[in-house]
Amino acid sequence: MKKFITFEGGEGSGKTTQCKLLSKSLLKINEDNFLTREPGGTDFSEKIRNLVTNNNKFNVTLDSELLLIYASRCDHLKKKIIPNLKNKTVICDRFIHSTLAYQSDAENFNKKIKFIHKYFANNIMPDLTILIDISPELGIKRSLKNKKIETRFENKQISFHRKIRKNFLDLEKKSKKIYKINGSFSKHDIHIQIIDFINSKGFFKKKIPYSI
Repeated sequence: MKKFITFEGGEGSGKTTQCKLLSKSLLKINEDNFLTREPGGTDFSEKIRNLVTNNNKFNVTLDSELLLIYASRCDHLKKKIIPNLKNKTVICDRFIHSTLAYQSDAENFNKKIKFIHKYFANNIMPDLTILIDISPELGIKRSLKNKKIETRFENKQISFHRKIRKNFLDLEKKSKKIYKINGSFSKHDIHIQIIDFINSKGFFKKKIPYSI
């Protein structure tokens, strides 16, 4: 199996950009890779993404939202992630740590997530998670500037986003496989930090060059 790398962070953190830049860097050393995202990645999962990220009309409970996320993830894993991991590095924009940060409100709920992940996601975990940390105020400003749709989460109160950031930071403190990056820097500087870190750990057989 090849490496499974995920990118995490709040709204406007620049995850999607950094996923694409890492993909380009890997191609420069002929490291074939598959770039994907969650929720999404398959036709079915993208339909669920639309429900979760775009629709502000429904008052969805955390339980219902969690089950939607895992219906999407199960399809995504079986059709895309697992098959590609056989011969490609997989880079995913969000995965389980986003679920633990966004769809969790208590330790008991975390137990539900871990139970579902074990039985409906084969307990697959990333080999490396890049957490791009950014202040919620700056992140929301960036996100709303660039987005025209998918604003369900951006429209939540700032207290919600502060809680999400805290959840991510708590997860980072508990895991040796999560690497935190300061997301307030330029996309170029963030990219350099990510590549330097991956190279310092010897994550791939060859040193990865910068893509920008």
